[in-house]
Amino acid sequence: MKFQEYLQRTIDVATVEKNVLDQLCELLATGKKLDQIQIRAAKSALQVLIENTIGKGKQILKHFQCPMVFHKGKEVFWVLTESGVIEENLQRILTQSIGFRNSMIHDYLNFDEKILVDILISEQHLIIYNFLIAPVELDETQKKRISTFTY
Repeated sequence: MKFQEYLQRTIDVATVEKNVLDQLCELLATGKKLDQIQIRAAKSALQVLIENTIGKGKQILKHFQCPMVFHKGKEVFWVLTESGVIEENLQRILTQSIGFRNSMIHDYLNFDEKILVDILISEQHLIIYNFLIAPVELDETQKKRISTFTY
């Protein structure tokens, strides 16, 4: 898949998942509580959004010929920050979202659904969504930083 096609697919998937989360946010805004199916839908949609950010980050690095391959999303966002592609605040949020996703997936017996509901109420998923729909427009300095990146 070509880079621009990948970016469009990223936007398409992100929009579907955002719409699910937006509907759940609207429900919560009316004072209703989410049932177990809705909680599951929220977890799934948020997981897809977060994994989509990692994929977009990896594709950016690959497209601009980063000489290193990173397997952890946290590393990807660190490189994007070091290259000047994203701000440190966004890196922090995206990195935290990866930790949250890991908790949802791997520590499901201890997962606190209240945190998920708080994320929905505060619409924090929109930060992730905005990263996903943002165009990738790098200047020459950013491109060079990626293509020559080393530890």
